[in-house]
Amino acid sequence: MKRLNPDNCSVVIFHNQGEELQETLELLHKVFSDVIVKSRQDEVLAELDAQQAKDKRSTLLLIDAESCRMPSPDDCPDLLLTVVRLLMQNAIRNVVPIVCSSLDSPSFMVKCLEQGAADFVLKPLSQDVIKTLFLNVTRYQVKRIKEDSSAVETNKGQIWSKFKDRLKGVFLKEDRLSKLVADFYTPKPSVRRSSMASMLSDRKEYLKSQICSWDFLPLELDDKDLIQVVYMILDQVLCTFDQLDSLRVPSGDLYHFIFDICNSYHSANPYHNFRHAVDVLQAIYYFLCQIGALEPMCPEMGGKKEKVEHPLLQLLEPLDIFALLMASIGHDVGHPGVNNLFMVNTSTPLAILYNDRSVLESFHAMSFFHLLQQHCFSSLTDIRANPDYAIFRKIVVNSILATDMSMHDEYVQNIQEQAQRIKRQGIDLSDKAACEKDKILLCGALIKCADISNCARPFPLAKAWAKILAEEFFEQGDLEKELGMAVLPIHQRGKICLEDFQITFKKFVALKLFEAVSQVTSQMQFTVDAIYDNINQWEIMKTERASPLNHIQPAPDGTPARPRPGI
Repeated sequence: MKRLNPDNCSVVIFHNQGEELQETLELLHKVFSDVIVKSRQDEVLAELDAQQAKDKRSTLLLIDAESCRMPSPDDCPDLLLTVVRLLMQNAIRNVVPIVCSSLDSPSFMVKCLEQGAADFVLKPLSQDVIKTLFLNVTRYQVKRIKEDSSAVETNKGQIWSKFKDRLKGVFLKEDRLSKLVADFYTPKPSVRRSSMASMLSDRKEYLKSQICSWDFLPLELDDKDLIQVVYMILDQVLCTFDQLDSLRVPSGDLYHFIFDICNSYHSANPYHNFRHAVDVLQAIYYFLCQIGALEPMCPEMGGKKEKVEHPLLQLLEPLDIFALLMASIGHDVGHPGVNNLFMVNTSTPLAILYNDRSVLESFHAMSFFHLLQQHCFSSLTDIRANPDYAIFRKIVVNSILATDMSMHDEYVQNIQEQAQRIKRQGIDLSDKAACEKDKILLCGALIKCADISNCARPFPLAKAWAKILAEEFFEQGDLEKELGMAVLPIHQRGKICLEDFQITFKKFVALKLFEAVSQVTSQMQFTVDAIYDNINQWEIMKTERASPLNHIQPAPDGTPARPRPGI
């Protein structure tokens, strides 16, 4: 273990009272060269994250107990509990929390140490105490190593000794393979963490109205707006259902999670970026409100129409709803801006790892669970300790895999068969295996619709998304051409006009899916109607492109008449 001295440590102080702070700072600066003061807990967490990005030095976190929220005098500082939890989840590293307080209650001191503090020091801090604070780094690291080693060896007997070389990592808290792959492919953080408390209430109301509208267009929102949209949706669901009470987290932890999800998308992608993820999340939220599985945050939106009537909705538990929303925001994490065929044809490490099957979707699911392990929802990934969360993982993984367009026709056929079966014989709620299968298929159907929901958005929105998607296709084609690879017509600039591509995709791909889902639940019929309207608009554009002067007779009022070609 590396020998430490005060020069190897930085110090972050959480203090918002103003008392004796200047004197403490003067003493600290005599020993430590890097001392930072923060007066808000979210600022402390952001600084700890920034400290790790700079170098691998350890950080002493001095938590002033009088600056923290504590329900009663004997409770631990809430910041201590948050930091210790993040350390346990490996979301932060090399942080040594130390509580300082003028409260000399033995029970309070002991409780802080029991809850994970490396030390407890009484205020005012003396020079002698400050000189030895850095020793806590070594003491804390030794303690963590012993605890991890003890945990790994727990409950292992003679059988384990036979298997331990074959099942390496089974009992480790961190999946090293997933971390290696995720860190290799996901981008460097590009969106800086900022306080979301500064967002004005009228802006939040505007975003709420957008969330409840099918006219939602994230292309017009900045990163802070997008993060707030995700927060509002997840927070509403967590606070709505009593069954999700154990998953409710402090707002700072939830924002921290969403920031990391945002930073796990490549912002350089024209289409497959965080905006697309938020678009899919909002579409799922809108669908769930329409079919009655969720109460919309805007009462005027309506909803709760089929909750009792449709037997399929009886399958969706609150955890299933949360899983589907989580899958939607994580379904394209780390997307490189090229498709599966490119990954396979270039023999990328991911294609080899996943045997050329659903390469990107498998990577997205793995990377998303890696992120979950690092944050406030890590308990959802530990199905050995929490068997009830196994269905969460099934829904997330299967929903993300459902977005693989190479499996599109197979999914559509399964959805059609499900619709006919339910219509013919209903659902036997006593058959748990069949119910779980139907539930997973329903979630997959909804996220598939959400993934290509721009086809069913109002035409101006659909057109804007179509242009962006075409640009991403063209960029892949440019890369393929540069690499000397064969280039499909849809990836060649100027080869296929946008109207032809959109008409073909909507008629022969999108419509089959949305019509099948509308057979399962009629509340989705509005999407089918919208796609037919959009096909008509694209065909009008195609006609006008081919014949700018097509001799259309004006209407009696002088307004130019527009043809409605057949579909």
